[in-house]
Amino acid sequence: MKHFRLIFEGIDVRPVLDQLNAHPELWNQHGPRRTYTGTPHLGSSDIWVRFNDYAKLDPSDFSALSDEHIPVWYSAWKVLPALRPIVFGLMAHVEGEMLGGVLITKVSPQGSIAPHRDASWHVEYYSKFYVFLTSPKGAIFGCTHENVTEELAPRVGECYFFDNRKLHWVENRSDEDRLTLIVCIRTDRFAE
Repeated sequence: MKHFRLIFEGIDVRPVLDQLNAHPELWNQHGPRRTYTGTPHLGSSDIWVRFNDYAKLDPSDFSALSDEHIPVWYSAWKVLPALRPIVFGLMAHVEGEMLGGVLITKVSPQGSIAPHRDASWHVEYYSKFYVFLTSPKGAIFGCTHENVTEELAPRVGECYFFDNRKLHWVENRSDEDRLTLIVCIRTDRFAE
């Protein structure tokens, strides 16, 4: 594949899934990513694990959400300790210099994330890695860039590097949730 680079596979994600199932209250505690006008993420749910300090943002204008910042841990980090070996194992594997945002996303059955390109300081500063917690048959991660369109149907426990400045989307044509752990890491190993 041209747009998706497999970093490693065989990650044991069952402990994370067990903890997520035990804590459904973690979903959608913070709305801006899913609710701003024109958001491509309207059809998804999320858990913020690490990102810009929500308390320091202007509640009437979240446009600064992805501006330059030093990320902070959210309460989900303490509730989901099974994330620690995955996040810090990935940091070591890619020789990370700084850990950025950490997010868990859910696309419900027959749901989607609309085609879009990410553009912000955050996406320019960090490389983005996707760890697939669930990946039902019929759920795809698509990309079109430089006249090449690809659709990735990853396996559970795989981790991919993806440059989300490229046009991308998600379609879940299945009857199960599609869950992804997104880890943003500053590393020069994946500069494009």
